[in-house]
Amino acid sequence: MGRPLNKKYFANTNYQDFGTANVGGESVASVTAPAGTLADLETGTFTIPAASITAPDITGGAKPVLQVVVTGATTYTVSVVSAGSGYTSAPTITFNGSITGGSASGSSTPVATLTSSTSARQNGIKCETQYGSGDSEITTGDIIKQESSKRYKVQTSQGTGFFTLVTTESKSAGEMSIMATDSAGGTYLVKKLTARKAVLVPTANAHGGSSSAGTQFASGTTAKWTFGSAVLDTTVTIANQ
Repeated sequence: MGRPLNKKYFANTNYQDFGTANVGGESVASVTAPAGTLADLETGTFTIPAASITAPDITGGAKPVLQVVVTGATTYTVSVVSAGSGYTSAPTITFNGSITGGSASGSSTPVATLTSSTSARQNGIKCETQYGSGDSEITTGDIIKQESSKRYKVQTSQGTGFFTLVTTESKSAGEMSIMATDSAGGTYLVKKLTARKAVLVPTANAHGGSSSAGTQFASGTTAKWTFGSAVLDTTVTIANQ
């Protein structure tokens, strides 16, 4: 099947590095508390309920564990006890009188910042899957293993299963697709993916987007690929998260 994909491109490598969920995306690095939005706070350290934090964007991710540290009637900070995983955008955090172990009047929406640079989690290849015949297509599948040149084990919100790589937007049960983008923003579906190269099929509006079909590489052309920025007529960016 050609040289297989390196495991570093699969999100399950995050477990050995971070000890948390085997998914791509990022964790919460820090949380900034807006001033003056709460009154009559109870001094102490309290936990923000999980229900007050939006869920990770990627299936299998974990919500962070956050604590409110109150040092005065209207003064508080938010500390990260557990960073969570699986976020492609910062979660929305809301707390009010329901903070566990304490009380407050009013409400607040602290602002979370995700991990980046050297603390960033390993991205994983992103794909679109059709799990069962009656299921909707899912665009945030996380590849966790390559079985053969066109068969992958993928984790989705509908479950974990084995999928065959195809180059059609409309899929049957057990099929999946991987999107690539050239330096001009044109999109392709990947016919075959190896450690260094991708065989491409130009496709407009790939994975439900509003893109134009790529023009830098003809259908069936092989190009080098990267998770970084694509280079004109040389490389494409494989969708990752």
